[in-house]
Amino acid sequence: MNTISLVLCIHNHQPVGNLPDVFRHAYEHAYLPFLEAVEEFPEIRFVFHNTGPLLEWYEENAPEYIERLRALVERGQVEILSGAFYEPILPVIPRRDTAGQIAMMTRYVEEVFGTRPRGMWLAERVWEPHLAGILGGAGIEYLPLDDYQFRLSGLPQEDLTGYFVTDDDGVPVRLFPILKSLRYTIPFQDPGKTLDVLRGIAERGRGLLAVFGDDGEKFGVWPGTHGHVYGDGWLRKFLSTIRDNSDWIETTTFADFVDTHRPAGKVYLPAASYPEMMEWALPTDARKTYSRMQKQLQDEGRFDEWGPFLSGGAWRGFVSKYRESNLMVRKMMRVSAKVEGAARTIERLRESGDLNDVAREQGAGREPAVDPESLGPARRELWRGQCNCAYWHGVFGGLYLPHLRSAVYEHLIAAENLVDQIPGSLLSRLEIVDHDLDGEREVVLETHWANAYVWPARGGVLQEFDLRSARWNVLGTMSRYVEAYHEDAVRPPDEAPNGDVASIHDPMGPREEGLERFVRRDQLPRGAAVDRFLPSGTNRDALLAGEARCLGDFGDGRYEEWSPSRAEGSVGVTMRRVGRVGESDVRVTKKISIESGRLLRVDYGIRPRGALDVDFASEWNLAFLTGSKEYVRFGLPDGTEFAGDARRTLKNVSALSFTDDLRGATLELSFDPPCAVWIYPLETASQSEGGLERVFQGATVTAVWSLDLGDGNNGEYSIALREPDTREGHGD
Repeated sequence: MNTISLVLCIHNHQPVGNLPDVFRHAYEHAYLPFLEAVEEFPEIRFVFHNTGPLLEWYEENAPEYIERLRALVERGQVEILSGAFYEPILPVIPRRDTAGQIAMMTRYVEEVFGTRPRGMWLAERVWEPHLAGILGGAGIEYLPLDDYQFRLSGLPQEDLTGYFVTDDDGVPVRLFPILKSLRYTIPFQDPGKTLDVLRGIAERGRGLLAVFGDDGEKFGVWPGTHGHVYGDGWLRKFLSTIRDNSDWIETTTFADFVDTHRPAGKVYLPAASYPEMMEWALPTDARKTYSRMQKQLQDEGRFDEWGPFLSGGAWRGFVSKYRESNLMVRKMMRVSAKVEGAARTIERLRESGDLNDVAREQGAGREPAVDPESLGPARRELWRGQCNCAYWHGVFGGLYLPHLRSAVYEHLIAAENLVDQIPGSLLSRLEIVDHDLDGEREVVLETHWANAYVWPARGGVLQEFDLRSARWNVLGTMSRYVEAYHEDAVRPPDEAPNGDVASIHDPMGPREEGLERFVRRDQLPRGAAVDRFLPSGTNRDALLAGEARCLGDFGDGRYEEWSPSRAEGSVGVTMRRVGRVGESDVRVTKKISIESGRLLRVDYGIRPRGALDVDFASEWNLAFLTGSKEYVRFGLPDGTEFAGDARRTLKNVSALSFTDDLRGATLELSFDPPCAVWIYPLETASQSEGGLERVFQGATVTAVWSLDLGDGNNGEYSIALREPDTREGHGD
C-alpha cells in the first residue's frame, strides 16, 4: 500500500455576541474533550485554528486550554493557523481591516503559542480571486479551501491530492483542497468509511495528500454528536484506527507538507465557498430549483459527472437576499471609514505638531482635536462588529438570531462613539448619501445622543435609530422571508440511514406546531414610521396576519420631494409626496428630526383632495432580545405594565414607554393627538441546527388615528421618541 499524507485541521469558533452558556457548553462538550483526546495520541498530528472570540473567552474562562494547546505546539504535534481575528467574511470588509485583523491574529499566535503562523483559516472558506494578493501581502503562505471550489475551476476530483499555487497582483499563495468525502464521513460514519476513502486515494499513487478541515463543533456540539463522539467512543476509535494504520497513513501539517512536497500545479479559483453555503446564498425560488436539479442528477446517477458544474450562488448573495444583512454591511463600512478618517486626522496632526496632549496634561486649557488613545479600542470594536455569523443564514440561525445582530450593532456603535467623541464638540451632522448602495439617496442624521437613517425613496421610513449611550439600534429587527426550508414546516425530521448520526445538513422538522403561520414575506420594510392608510375599522389581528388591505402605496412609495433642515440643536429632513388613497388624491408631508433634549420627532401633515374617511397607521418595530417582562416592559402613564411580547389593543393613548433592562435604557413614545395603539410580537420561523423554530425578534407598536378629513382639510399628527430626563446617570 502506498503511503498517504493526512492533514486533520480543526476550526473552532463561536461568534461575537453568542450567549455565555453557548460558549461554556461548546467548551465542555467539544473543545476540551477533543483536546484531551489529542493529548492521548501524541503520534497523531493536527492543525488547529481558534478564532479571536474564542481565544478571548479562553483567556477569561479557561486559560488552562491555552496552556495545554501551547504544550502540544511545543512538542511539535500541532500547527496553529492564523486568520482574521474576529472571523469576518473577507471579501466584504475593507482591505485595511483584513490586513489589520490578520496581523492581530498573527501577533497573538506568536506571543501566546510561541510560533509564527504561516497559514490561515478563511472564514466560511469564502474565496474571491483578489484575496490571493491581500493574503500573500499579509504574510500568509497557504490556506485550505473546499474541493468543490477546485472542481468549479475544472480540476478533476482525482487531482485534488496536493496543493496548488494561485496569485493576484503578482503575489502568490498556496491552496489546499479540503475533501468533502472526509467532511461527510468524519465524525458521522464508522472510522472504517474514512479508511475506505483514504485507501482509494493511496491506490492512485505515491506521496498524495488528503485534507480534512472542518468545524470543531461537529465533535460534540451538533445534535447527537457528543454522545456519539465521546460517549460511544467514536473519536478514540477513529484516532486508534489512524494510529494502527500508520504504516501507510502519515499525519502531517500544512507547513511540513509544503516544505517537503512540490505544488501540484497552478490554479485560479472562482468566487465560491463550500457547496452548502452556495446553495443557501441563492434566492429562495432559485434555491428550490437548484435542489431539484441536484436530486434529479443524483437519481439518474449523473451527479458525480455534472455536479461540479452546479456552482450555486456567491456569498454576497446574502447581502442582496436579506435587507438586514445589507444594512449591517453598509453600517460596518461606514464605521470603518470613520475609524480610518480618524487615523488620518491623527497622523496629520502629529505631522503638524497640533496633537497637543502635553498641553492638556499640563493644564494649559487646550484640548486635542482627536484623542489618539481611542483609535486602538475603536478599531477593535469595529473588527468585533465584522464577525461573520450575523451577516448570513444557512443551517444555523445566523442572521435570524437577534443577539448576534444586536452584537454587531453594539460594537459598531461603540466604535463610532469612540471616533465621534471629539472633546469639546457638539456633534450635529446631516449627510445625504446612498448608504445602502441601492442607487437611491438616504439621509443620515447624527448627534451625540442618537443616529437616524431615513429612506425617502422607500416610504420615508426610519430604517435605523441608534441610541448611542446604550449602543443599541432600537430598530434592528428582522423581517419575515419565505425560505426554501419552510416547506418542511409540518414535516417530521428524517432519520439518518444505516444507524449513522444525522448531519445538520439533513432535513429537520419543526420544533413546535403552528410555525406555518409565520411563513410569509413582509411586503413593507421593518423600521419605524412605516405608514399605511387602512380601511376604517381594520383591527390589529388583520394587520398581524398580513391580511389588512393597504390603501395606496405610502408604506414604501417614493417621496420625490424632500429637503434637509438644520436649526439650533436640530437636524432633520422634510418629505412630501402625493398619492392615491381610495378615491382621493392625498398629499402627505412627513418630517423626521432629531432635536435637542434627547428627542426624535416624526410629524405628519395629511391633506386630501376630496373626503378621506380611513385609518392612518404608523408602525414602529422595536428590537428586543427577549419578550420576558423580567427584562423588557411596556408602560402606560397610569402605571400599567406588560411584557415585551404582549398583545394589546389600546385606546386613546397619549404616551407609551418601553424599558430594556438588558441594555439599561428606557424610551418613551408620545402621540399627538392621542390614538389607538396596537402592540404585538414580531416573530419569525427560521432554521437552526436543532430544526425549524420560532424566534422572537422584537415588538411591533402601531399608532392608529381615525381620519375624517374634508376636501382640502389638513390633519396634523406626530409621534415623538424621547429618552426621559429621569434616566439615572445620564449626561447631555
